[in-house]
Amino acid sequence: MVAILIKQILVMVVMMAVGVILAKIKMLTEEGVAQLSNIALYVATPAVVISSLAIEFNKEQLATGGIVMLFYTGLLLIAIVVGRIGCGRADRVGHFAVAFSNSGFVGIPLIQGILGDQYTFYVTMTMVVATIVFWTYGVWLMSADKGEVSIKKILTNPNFIAVIIGLIFFFMPFKLPYVLDQALVGMKNLNTGLGMLILGANLGASNIMLMITDTRLYKACILRLLVAPLATLVLLLFMPAPFEVRMVLMIVAAAPAASATSMLAQKYGADYQYGTGLAIGTTLLSMVSMPLVLALSMQVL
Repeated sequence: MVAILIKQILVMVVMMAVGVILAKIKMLTEEGVAQLSNIALYVATPAVVISSLAIEFNKEQLATGGIVMLFYTGLLLIAIVVGRIGCGRADRVGHFAVAFSNSGFVGIPLIQGILGDQYTFYVTMTMVVATIVFWTYGVWLMSADKGEVSIKKILTNPNFIAVIIGLIFFFMPFKLPYVLDQALVGMKNLNTGLGMLILGANLGASNIMLMITDTRLYKACILRLLVAPLATLVLLLFMPAPFEVRMVLMIVAAAPAASATSMLAQKYGADYQYGTGLAIGTTLLSMVSMPLVLALSMQVL
């Protein structure tokens, strides 16, 4: 499993390098990156969610999904506490990066490659919880304004809508028509490539020296990639679920910071350069940290 993990991360790094090159030669502009982000947000990731839920109804799988949601809530609370204590009240961007992992762009392709497509169902269950917490606590954290928190934003979030659509398909007593199923497969296959191109383009357009000299970045990276996952590992020892399902949550916990760290920082006037550094820095460092953390997890779980 560790060998598969390393290969999968290397594949994503190569795709990220393509994004860097495209940004450097001006083939991918800031406007282009914004458009790719919209495609990833409104098309690719929702397609992954719907496709993973549009499977044959299974009571046992649904029950396990409920357990996953419960333990993921605990996992998220652990990461929030680690971020709050480790980064302090002033470093809201660092706190956000520690709390929210990149389960969509990084976690999903790793789970598909290591455990198989059938386990993306459980990642989707974590997205239900993550969407609610992201658009409430996450937005408040980054904006420092409770007025920015909105139930409407949760209900109209494309991933939340995709979960509702996917659950409708899940409970239906028939499979999706071939044409619709294959269209979803084609769109969900965009998810990883788009995510890595976006991160790479952001890296290519960033001031690398400014990022690597920011000492806050290293502390937040350690908290996101090592402290939060290892604390999660202790929680998962008590999870009544198969090994593979527990590993799904470990992969989500060990994933780098959410790419939204930079986008949300820019939106709410926080330190955008620092947010970009966290998203990219944790992604690069995860090449080392994730194999170590997940190898330990396989021995313990």
